[in-house]
Amino acid sequence: MAQIPDTFTLFGQQWQIRTADAYELGDDLGQCRADQHEIVISPNQSAETLIHTVLHELCHCIELKLDLQLTERQVDLIALGLIDLFRNNANMLSLLERQL
Repeated sequence: MAQIPDTFTLFGQQWQIRTADAYELGDDLGQCRADQHEIVISPNQSAETLIHTVLHELCHCIELKLDLQLTERQVDLIALGLIDLFRNNANMLSLLERQL
């Protein structure tokens, strides 16, 4: 499985992805903390669930910064759609690569 990056940039802001401390998330698998530019992920997940959780929280980052006011279900379904799209069409990722 690919390594999850520790940081990423979104809308010119530096964000951090980190593993949650014990009991930090309660029953949540992840949280997007937009005011802190941070995603916190529970370490107690299967590899498949972890991918879904990270993509879900990345969708939240975009959704919150753009004030889209999506429901939790809408965010989750977008994340699932992106997973399916990129798994079944790896060539689509080339559209996102920067041209030098």
